[in-house]
Formats: sequence, structure tokens, C-alpha cells
Amino acid sequence: MKSLFDLINELDNKTPFITQKNTAVSQVSIGWHLEHALLALVKMISAVENSNPEDYKKEFNQKRSIVLLLGKIPRGKAKVPDSVKPGEELSMANIKGLIEKAKQKVDSFEKLSSDKFFKHPVFGDLQIKQARKIIAIHTNHHLQIINDIISK
Repeated sequence: MKSLFDLINELDNKTPFITQKNTAVSQVSIGWHLEHALLALVKMISAVENSNPEDYKKEFNQKRSIVLLLGKIPRGKAKVPDSVKPGEELSMANIKGLIEKAKQKVDSFEKLSSDKFFKHPVFGDLQIKQARKIIAIHTNHHLQIINDIISK
């Protein structure tokens, strides 16, 4: 799997297409996917940074196990939480700012202790290794949608 830095750079390379849309692939624009993927990455890493390892609860989660095993998220199955939903107006400046913030977050994420974690609304508590993989899978999920919008 690609590094989080590589995935952010791929997102950055898609910024010239922010207004492009193809409703046969997605009801929202490439800019929406970019902003959502970046907001989610930043929020998940922030949650890991602020976690208290003593609060971690190890529990089996079937959805988490399937996504981690397959390395992909099925399309159209999840509802986007409001906290990572892009605003009405998309702007290149906002997306570029999120790209820079995401790079800073990934840099700090790589230095965190291995006992850190975060509580995902669907997958439950994710240890840092699982969190890194879920972040990469989620980001790649949106990159695949973006690539489909561009290619069709």
C-alpha cells in the first residue's frame, strides 16, 4: 500500500480537476472528494494524536476486519459524517490549505507512539497501525472515484 504522503501527493495532482463531475460515477465533484478525503485524514490523525491509550478497548468488529482484509471500502454504503463533509463552496485555496495541513499531520503521525488509537464511528477503536491502514484505504477509495470521474 502507498504511503500517506504518496496518497496526499496524488490528491494534490487531482486539484486541476476540482470542478469536474460525472453523475454516472458520483453525485459530487472531484473537489468534494478531495476536500472530504483530506478533512477525514486530518480528523482521524488528530483523534489519534489526542487519544489516551488507557481508553483503548479491544473488540472484534466485523466491518473493520473485512475492510482491513480486502483493503477497500464498498462504494455508496456509508453516510459521510457532518464533521468531514465539505462545505457548499469549494475553493482551490481551501483544498491547497488542507493538503498542507494533511502533510503536517502525517509527519507528526509517523512520530506517535504505537499505543495511540482512535475511535472510528463504524470500525470502533483502531490501534495506530490499523488507523494508518484505514486512513490509506479511505484516501485511496476517494482517489479511485476521482480517477473514474476523470476517465469517463
